[in-house]
Amino acid sequence: MPLIAKVGRKKWKVRFLLIGITIFLWLGVVIHLFPVWWIFSSSLKGNEEIFAFPPTFFPHTPYWGVYKLLIKGASKLLPYPLWIYIKNSVILVVGVILLQVPLSAIIAYTLSKLHRPKWSRILFLFFVGTMFVPSEVSLIPSYLILQNFPFPSRSIPNIPFTNTTFPHINFLNTYWAVILPSMVNAFNVLLFKGYFDTIPDEIINAARLDGSSEIGILRRIILPMSKPIFAVVGYFTFTGVWGSFLWPLIVLNKPDLWPISIAIYKAQETIARLGISARPSPGEIEQIGFLGWNGIMALSVMESIPVMIGFLIFREYLMKGIKLRGFK
Repeated sequence: MPLIAKVGRKKWKVRFLLIGITIFLWLGVVIHLFPVWWIFSSSLKGNEEIFAFPPTFFPHTPYWGVYKLLIKGASKLLPYPLWIYIKNSVILVVGVILLQVPLSAIIAYTLSKLHRPKWSRILFLFFVGTMFVPSEVSLIPSYLILQNFPFPSRSIPNIPFTNTTFPHINFLNTYWAVILPSMVNAFNVLLFKGYFDTIPDEIINAARLDGSSEIGILRRIILPMSKPIFAVVGYFTFTGVWGSFLWPLIVLNKPDLWPISIAIYKAQETIARLGISARPSPGEIEQIGFLGWNGIMALSVMESIPVMIGFLIFREYLMKGIKLRGFK
């Protein structure tokens, strides 16, 4: 449905309004895409051109070898090739999605269709209430419980009447240190429940009369009818884990376990420590494998590519998801 009917567009005031709205929207698009272009353009420049004033919007002599050095691992910015960090990010993303999305959907289905309204409201407020607790508050307790799971302390108690401590597991410096704390997300439960509430109870009751179990109803009825919300939650989870920084930085100290977000941070630390202000010539780069801020920009570009690809793949469901009642 158009913003203004075609009949009214013949008036000059309406045309002037449409032109103004169009210019305003295109201005917003340019402002939104400018940082993307600036990062990509800077990845092809030398550091002296990056810091040049006035700035250049197009590289004078584009150099694509920056990406080659990062992929091959010939750069001194990172201790390992780029594909190692991408692999780590993919493992974390897949692990969190496989646990968080189904668990959040099951919890939301339980709150929406299985509990009585009173208990459903109480449990729902409990999950929503966790969203008001700052994530920084849980950093130390989460770290301690992962260090000596299931005991949230550095002092492990002994088994009664013995000198042997209780069995415990140290999840630090493993992928599980990032995956396990992300098993359930209250915001995703909120989105799922908002959508499941719109599904008529008559459909579910008819399936129960036919002898279907609750898991069967969730798999055969709810899931096919809820593809848009699953796509929205899956994409939000993917982007959140792919770009997560603080928690992986705390629990993953081994360089071979860093996701790409931590790799970019460590590369920036390397540049700050060495005080790089200019880039060598392309021939010298090939010899010593040395990059500067253009390497940081290239890493940022490659980190954003999967997010853009994911949006292009799920854009249809994401556009439908914007209209969901759970977003109102």
